[in-house]
Amino acid sequence: MRRARAQAVLFLVGAVVGTLGDQIHVQFDVLWYPRPLLCGQAPWVPFLFGTAALVLVNGHRLFLRRPAGDPPPSSLAAPAMLFVAAYFTTALGKERPLLVAGGLAAAWALRVAVAPATDKLLAGLAIAAGGPLVEAALSATGAFFYRRPDVLGVPVWLPALYLHVSLLTRQIYLVFHDELGGDDHGP
Repeated sequence: MRRARAQAVLFLVGAVVGTLGDQIHVQFDVLWYPRPLLCGQAPWVPFLFGTAALVLVNGHRLFLRRPAGDPPPSSLAAPAMLFVAAYFTTALGKERPLLVAGGLAAAWALRVAVAPATDKLLAGLAIAAGGPLVEAALSATGAFFYRRPDVLGVPVWLPALYLHVSLLTRQIYLVFHDELGGDDHGP
């Protein structure tokens, strides 16, 4: 029951925080929803972000093996602030998509280099590929649109933003590993 409760909390937090984060792109005119309900967003947006939180955080099980007895990190503050900074970078730099893409990719590489781990690289690349493909597919249905799409209906910087998503969701997974039902103590 504790695991189910933790997953439900993860979904709810992802729904609220993700929807609020998406407001950055709505308010800065980076994207738009053709049938908004509240504050320029469609009614399904919280469900999408809640589901994304479940998939992305729990997906780290595929890449990360925490050694038995290894204490989990205690804070989400720095990774969350760095992610919000990356999100704002995409909004503030919307007129310079290649510069934003390069800057975000370089910042991610630096963050990984500071504390290198194979799982960071693999999860980052998987999430940077998968996230934009999901958004491209969703945008292709007409559910929402980026104002300046570059490839497949999404901005060129989107994979680099997802690299930063991978570091935040990894930290969430590590902090709440036991509550989420993680039982991966070594290869």
